[in-house]
Amino acid sequence: MKLIEGQLIHRRYRLDSRLAQGGMGEVWKGYDIQLGRPVAIKALRRDTSDTEAKLRRLRAEAHNSANLAHPNIAALFEYYEHDGIGFLIMEYVPSKSLADLYHEKGAMDPIELLPILAQTARGLFIAHSHGVIHRDVKPANIMVSDTGEVKITDFGVSYSTNQEQITQDGMVVGTAQYISPEQAQGRQATPQSDIYSLGVVAYEGLCGHRPFTGATPVDIAAAHVNNPVPPLPDSIDLQLRQFVMSMLEKDPLDRPENALVVSRTLSRIERRLLDQQTAAAETVTLPPSSRAPRRVFSAPHAAETIFRMSSPAAGTSPAASIINHWTAGGDDSAEAAHRREHA
Repeated sequence: MKLIEGQLIHRRYRLDSRLAQGGMGEVWKGYDIQLGRPVAIKALRRDTSDTEAKLRRLRAEAHNSANLAHPNIAALFEYYEHDGIGFLIMEYVPSKSLADLYHEKGAMDPIELLPILAQTARGLFIAHSHGVIHRDVKPANIMVSDTGEVKITDFGVSYSTNQEQITQDGMVVGTAQYISPEQAQGRQATPQSDIYSLGVVAYEGLCGHRPFTGATPVDIAAAHVNNPVPPLPDSIDLQLRQFVMSMLEKDPLDRPENALVVSRTLSRIERRLLDQQTAAAETVTLPPSSRAPRRVFSAPHAAETIFRMSSPAAGTSPAASIINHWTAGGDDSAEAAHRREHA
C-alpha cells in the first residue's frame, strides 16, 4: 500500500504531509479526526526488504515508548498494523531540533544550552527507570520549542531490559558521531551509554563542533574508543568543563551515576551562571563626579572641627589640634558658648 496525502489510516488518522523518509520508513504529519488534534505518524515502508524484521523493530519501539509518560518525551498514542505496514501514532512536536539550533547558532551560550540538556537528562532518567535505553541520543532527536521545552523523540533503536533480543550480539547500534565507546565495540548499551552521548551533545553545543571527526563513520566510532577527548575551551566555566568531561569518560563506571544526577548538576551550574550574570549586570560603577562628597567625621559639628584643622595654633600640627580638641572634651555648640557667657 502506497501512502498518499489525504489517506485515512485506521479510519481515524488523516495523512496531511510527509515530513521525512528514510531507509526503514517515513514520517507524516497527520490529523486525528476523532480528537481534533495534529499527530505524527511513523509508518514502515512497504517497499523494503526484510519487512518482518523491521516490523519487529517497530513493535519494539512501540513497546518501549508505551509507558514513558513524561513532559520531556514525545508521547506515543497508538500502534496499528494493516496490510503488512505498521503505524506509530505519536505526539506531534512542531518544534526545531537541537541540530537545527546548532546549525543556526554554532556554539550556544551555556545559560541557554544548559536547560535544554537538563530537560533531556530528566527525560532519559524516566526512560532508564523503565528499563529503556535510547541508544541514539543526538541533537536531531531532541526537539526544542520556542519557549525552551524539550521533547526526546525516536526510540527506533532503543533497547529494553524486559524485551527479547532484536539486534545480534556484536552489532553496532547508534550514530557514529555520538556513539559511546562500549556501543562502538558492540557491547550492550547501559544508561551510562546515553549519558556519554548526551555529553557529546553538550560538548558540541558549548564549542560549536563535535569532539571527534573522521573520514568514515567507522573512523569516528574508533576515535570514541581510542582517542582522548580534546579539552573544552578555557573560556567555558571550569565546573561545567569538568562535568561534561566526566560524562565523556571512556569507562562507563567513571561517568555520572545516573541521568538524574546529570540533570540536577547541570541545573545547579546554570543557576550559578545566571546569578553571576545578574550580579554583573546590576553592578554599576559611577563616575567620580557623581559620587557623594566624602565625610571626614560623622560626629556633631564636624564642620567646626574641620575649620580648626585649617587654622591650627602656631607651632601645633593639624592632627595635634584635632586630638587635643576631642580628648579635652572641646565643644563648640551654642549651648557651650551660652555657658561661657554666663559663667
